[in-house]
Amino acid sequence: MEYRELGRTGLAVSRIALGTVELGMDYGFRSSPHYRKPEEADAIRTIHQAIDLGINLIDTARGYGKSEEIIGRALKESGSSRAPILAGKVAVSETFLSNGDDHALHAAMTQSIDESLRALQVDTLDLLQIHNTSLATLNNEAAMRALEDAVQTGKARFLGASCTGEPVSMAALADERTSALQVPLNLLDRAMIPNVLPQASNQGAGILVRSAFLRGVLTENINDVPDELSDLRNAALSVRESFRHQVSSLSELAIRFCLSFDAVSSIVVGMRNLSELEQNVLHAARGPLSDAQMEQLDCLTFRNPELLNPQNWQSVI
Repeated sequence: MEYRELGRTGLAVSRIALGTVELGMDYGFRSSPHYRKPEEADAIRTIHQAIDLGINLIDTARGYGKSEEIIGRALKESGSSRAPILAGKVAVSETFLSNGDDHALHAAMTQSIDESLRALQVDTLDLLQIHNTSLATLNNEAAMRALEDAVQTGKARFLGASCTGEPVSMAALADERTSALQVPLNLLDRAMIPNVLPQASNQGAGILVRSAFLRGVLTENINDVPDELSDLRNAALSVRESFRHQVSSLSELAIRFCLSFDAVSSIVVGMRNLSELEQNVLHAARGPLSDAQMEQLDCLTFRNPELLNPQNWQSVI
């Protein structure tokens, strides 16, 4: 396993991180046979094997069903002496933001952080990220003070932001408290490449990539993509056809594409079983794509940013 510095944190993280939303809740497309979460015992085995394979970064959130509780039990049962780096998230209530109840907002965030620590059975999160970061959150003193308090009280070591879109990503980077940024990046969604990735590098902020598989669109499960997203499915099939003699699978191409950017510290990949885990680790071991392959991908663009955002897929997920 290869490791990279997570920006200026000093943390060396594996190029592949274990994303755990699929371990804690049903996830993907409701019509897909891969929609249901695994049994808890199987999820725990996947976490143990991930650590054994050298994955040292686990990403989770309070909103990922039973993910935190499963991670906590897995780490308690693990015989490994290598404690993984834990990246958690705290949600910010839009209700409290809009009604100006700063005291309730601060209290709710603090309670959420405390609940995460109890579920994970740890005293400290290595990285505490704002979940679904908005400009309103970044501009709210009570919300940002809750994050600072988490660091000052030892509940978190570093702060980060999970963002969608360039404006909020750039705003998060402009805040010196942001040590890491989690952003979507994949074969079809390249909006972060021109400005966000270079800015993160310039400021010494680590980049965690999410949505590398675009919720399964860019994997071997592409035929499970519902007809409502047929434009996405067709674009992914076109990419797969263009590279069918160069890579073993669409998921290999998806991982190696994200590994091709120096600014990217780690790719947060959801893996619900041992088979997916082992395949993704093998794909990552093949390393970045060549310059020629990256140029080939530049010709395969997708120009519907609204369709690239899974938040707009509520009818099928």
